[in-house]
Order: sequence, then structure tokens, then C-alpha cells
Amino acid sequence: MTSASATSTSVLRMALDSLRQSRTTHAESWQAAGIFIIRAASAALLFMTQIVFARWMGASEYGVFVAAWTCVLVVGGLCGLGFNVTMMRLAPQYAAKGDYASFRGLLYGARRVGVLSATAIATLGITILWARGELSATSMALPMLLALLCLPLWAFADVQDGLGRGQGWTVEAIAPHYVLRPLALLVLVPIVILVGWPADAVTGMSLVLVTLLFATALQTVVIERRIRAAIPQAEPAYHFSQWFRIALPILAGSVCDLAVQNADVLLLAAFRPSEETGIYYAAAKTAGLALFIHYAVGTAYAGRIAAAHGLGDAAAVAELTSKAVRWTFIPSAAVTLTILAIGYPILAGFGEKFTDAYPLMFILAVGILAKAATGPSDTILNMLGHQHACAVSIGVAAVLSVGLNLLLIPMWGATGAAIATSTALVAASLFNWIAARRLEGLNLFVAANLPRSSSKST
Repeated sequence: MTSASATSTSVLRMALDSLRQSRTTHAESWQAAGIFIIRAASAALLFMTQIVFARWMGASEYGVFVAAWTCVLVVGGLCGLGFNVTMMRLAPQYAAKGDYASFRGLLYGARRVGVLSATAIATLGITILWARGELSATSMALPMLLALLCLPLWAFADVQDGLGRGQGWTVEAIAPHYVLRPLALLVLVPIVILVGWPADAVTGMSLVLVTLLFATALQTVVIERRIRAAIPQAEPAYHFSQWFRIALPILAGSVCDLAVQNADVLLLAAFRPSEETGIYYAAAKTAGLALFIHYAVGTAYAGRIAAAHGLGDAAAVAELTSKAVRWTFIPSAAVTLTILAIGYPILAGFGEKFTDAYPLMFILAVGILAKAATGPSDTILNMLGHQHACAVSIGVAAVLSVGLNLLLIPMWGATGAAIATSTALVAASLFNWIAARRLEGLNLFVAANLPRSSSKST
């Protein structure tokens, strides 16, 4: 009995030691897994939220809500002027070198840039709506007004997101917005139903604004706590000319990336009935769940790749990028196949008409798998200082996306949008692969990065 107990204890100790060693040896992979779990939990919550919103509002009002919310995602992602990714690259370097003055200058400067640019854009948009007399004239005007009011909060949070991801404070940076905000939405919807508020896009965007304020305030509190613990006080030093030289090409790439991601929904909203837009949006977001892995792996490996490149360690860069590609494609393929297998009942949860978009998920899956096949190539290029090349790659893909959407949506509706988006994703992956080969001699295609067993001759 004693011997069996001792054996069990020994086996448990060995298992724990093996786990600790794995967490040390494969720290980036463990971090990526943790980030993906958060994003997966967020996706589940967001799906519940979207199902509740779609059933509560109906397909037509849900389509209006989706168009307004997509504008927040598109414009809000640009308001930081590229400083979110610049934070990921520079903040860890400043911290490692002990340049705390520049760290704090980047923190305060990036926040101000984001809020000021977002406020200027929101003010311009509100002024245009008011001057044209549209604030009470169309069903889209008030949801768009609320979307504009979301922009400063979104930009502030986006900059802090980049800081947290670069410093390894990813949970603090993303959990308030990716987990707590959709939870708050789920809590608030039954309340507004009981109160008797209208089941329309205006109410939906009002709830978004309230929960966005809550999540951004919480994110700021936890990020500031980490900064106080890790970064000594110093008089901020501002290097705006250097920062903008890095940030502006990243901004250009972000503009094009957002065009690739959202041109289909926005142009569908412009050319087709709002009901079709809402149905397509549900299918596209369902298929796009696998892209969370791309985000998670890119976040986990970004800092290490940038540091290795800064030290001139080409071998480490090659090893890290190879791991990043593998850890992007293999889970992405598994998740994509699973989504395709269960996509029909998921869409049925949104409502009866939403299942019409199920075939579109297979079209979109082609582009998603192509993007995964070169790993987080956009992040890799940015961390290696090739933000200009990355911007060119995604820029060509964006032109292709917008052009194909304009051509195909009037002819084929949502099917045309799916074809256009998938084609653009394939193109972006191909162009990034070419850029990495040309500039760094790195082959980011997954087939070149799979582990190979070596046989020894006797």
C-alpha cells in the first residue's frame, strides 16, 4: 500500500515537472493557448450576444445594428494611427533597456494621439449628420451617431491593448473587452426588455456605448496597476517623429486590413437589403472564429521575434517564425473543419433564415486556411521592421477586395461578397509570403515549417 502510494506520488511529481519544463521550453505556445482560450470564450459570449440581438431585433434592425457596429470596428481601428502595433514593438524594447522615460512618453503620447484623432473624426461625422439634417430622417442616422460616440473610447482601449500584448499583460489588456463587455451586454438586454425599450438598432448601440465605457475603464485600472508594479517613475520623453515613422506605415496597413475584413459587410449594406447583410454577417463571423488563433499566436510570438531580430540572432528568428507558422495553421485547420461541420445548427440558432448562408462558410474557409498557411505573417513582417512591405501586401489585397465586392455583390449578393473576401485573404497571404522570402529569406509556408524526422544511417 505504501509502495503504491509512493509510486503514485512519484508519477504525479514527474508529470508536474514535465509540465513546468514544457511551460518554460514552449512559453510562447502556452501563452498563445491561453490567449486563444480567452478569445474562444469571448467568441462564445459574442455568439450568444449576437443570437440574442438578432432574435430580439429581427433580421432587418439587426442588419442596421451590424452596419453601425462595423463602422466602429473599421474607423475605431484607425483612430490610433498605428500606435497600437507600435506599442507592441517599442514598449518591450524600452522596458528591456531601462529607458523608462521613453516608455512613459510612448504610453501617454499614444493615448493622446488615439483620443484626439478619434474625437476629431467623431466631431466631423456628427457635424456632417447634423448639417445634412439626417439625425432624425433615416433609421441609420441615430445608430451611426452612437457609433461615432464610441470612437474615442475604442481608440483609447486599442492603444492599451497594444501595450498589454507587447508587455505580456495580455489578460489585463483583452479580458475586459473580449469577455466582460459581452457579458455585460447579455446582462443588460433582459433589463431593457423588462423596462420596455424599443427592440431596435438605436437601443442596441446604446448598450454597446455603455458597456464599452465600462470595459475601457476597467482595462485602464488594471493596466495602470501593472505599470506601477513594473515600470519605475520617470519624466516622460517624447519621440513623436520616430514613432510616426514607424506607426504611419502600420496605419496604412491597418486601413487596408480593415478594408479586407469589412468591405463585404459595408458594401452589402450599401447595395443589398439590411436583412441580407445581417444573415451574411452571422455566417462570416462564424467562419472567422479560426482567425482568433492567428491573433493569439501573433500576440504570443511578436515580442520574442522583435527582440531576436534586434539582437541580430537570425537562427532564433527562423526558429520562432517556424513555430509561429505551425502553431497557427494546425489549430486553425482543426477549428475551421469543426466550424464547417457544426455551422448549420449554429446559424439556425440565429433564426430560420440565417441557415441560407451556410454554403458561404465553405467559400470563406478557403481564404481563412490560406491566411493560416503562412502563419501570423503580417505580425512577423511588422516585428522585423518591414512594415512598408506588409502595408504594400495588404494594400494590394484591399484593392482586390473592394474591387471584387463592387463587381460581384450587385450580381450575386452575399455569395459575391464571400468570393471577394476569400480571394483577398488568399492574395494577402501570398504577398506576405513573397515579402518574407525576399527580405529575410524566410519561407513562411506551412509545408516548409513542419517538423521532419531525421533518420541516422548505421
